[in-house]
Amino acid sequence: MKFPTGDSSRIKEEFHEVDIPGAPVSGIHGHDLTLGTGSYDGIFGEITSLRYKNFFAEANVQFTLRGDGLHQYHFANDLSWDGGPGYYLVRNRQTIIGLQFVVSGESKDVDRFRGKPADDTGITSVFVGPRVVASRGRWSGEVDVDFPVLIHNTALQVVPDYRLRGGIAFHF
Repeated sequence: MKFPTGDSSRIKEEFHEVDIPGAPVSGIHGHDLTLGTGSYDGIFGEITSLRYKNFFAEANVQFTLRGDGLHQYHFANDLSWDGGPGYYLVRNRQTIIGLQFVVSGESKDVDRFRGKPADDTGITSVFVGPRVVASRGRWSGEVDVDFPVLIHNTALQVVPDYRLRGGIAFHF
C-alpha cells in the first residue's frame, strides 16, 4: 500500500494550461513534474530467481493499482517488468559479481483529468541492456544500462534515449 506522500501541487498546473499561438508544443506538463499523486495506491509484485552453478535467471513484475488522486487528476494503472539470464563471473563466500542480459518494459494507459483522458500520458516501452550485480559481505548493489527497442507513446511526451538505473542495499 502506498500512501499519498510527496507534493502533488504541480498537478494544479493542468487547470491553467493554454496554447500560445506560434509557440512550440511542450512535452512537459504539471503531471510530469509532480512529486506525488495524492492517491492511495496498491502495489503488487513478484520476483522469481533461478540458479544453476554460475548461471542464473531472474524475472520481476510489478503492477500499481492507482486510486483517485488530488485535483481531479487520476493517474493510470501501471505494469512494469524486467528479467533475463545471467552468469556469475565471481561467486564465493564473500564476493559475488555477475553480468545479466535484461529485457525490461512498461505499459501504462492514459491518465484522466476531470474525467477525460489526458492524451499525452500513455506509454508502452521495451528496453534491453546489461546489468551488473555485485555483493560483498552485507552490501549488495546493481547497475543497469537500458537502451530502447520500442517506445509507443500516445502523444507528444518526453521519453528517454537510454536509462541508467542502480541500487544498493545493506543486509542486517
